[in-house]
Amino acid sequence: MGSPLRLPPWLIPAHTRVVGALARVRKWYDGSGWFVAGAAVLLVFAVLALLVGLQSPDHVLWTGQGVTGTEHQGIVYYSWHGQTYSIDAPGTGSANAVSVYLDPADPSQAMIDNIFDRVLASLLILGPVVAALVLLVLGGTRNYRWFRQKIKLVREYRG
Repeated sequence: MGSPLRLPPWLIPAHTRVVGALARVRKWYDGSGWFVAGAAVLLVFAVLALLVGLQSPDHVLWTGQGVTGTEHQGIVYYSWHGQTYSIDAPGTGSANAVSVYLDPADPSQAMIDNIFDRVLASLLILGPVVAALVLLVLGGTRNYRWFRQKIKLVREYRG
């Protein structure tokens, strides 16, 4: 029989630190499976919403180049590298400065800046992420909160 496999001495402390840190995190979340599962579902939803948002025509609001256009009777005129383009605007008003976002690869594909679309997309992505972080914090502090509650009950019982 040969000697057992030994790690070099310089590797042992790093290995034990990583294992110790993972064990500590695992201990924090011991018994909080529903919190972690809920956070995972919310994060998957946020990633799917992000992927859908990047595939939609609204993605130029986030990834496009912003230019200023002029609206005249419901049509917004904007220029990109000396070429003039137009896009239909809702309503029949006129304005001197309208924010337009376009794809530099295809400047004819543009969208007028819309606050409602931006807020809705942000809420669909950031809302589940924030909720997942709250669930992870609640799940991580669950054992600590239960321990504090048990100590409080024991103190009240004793006197």
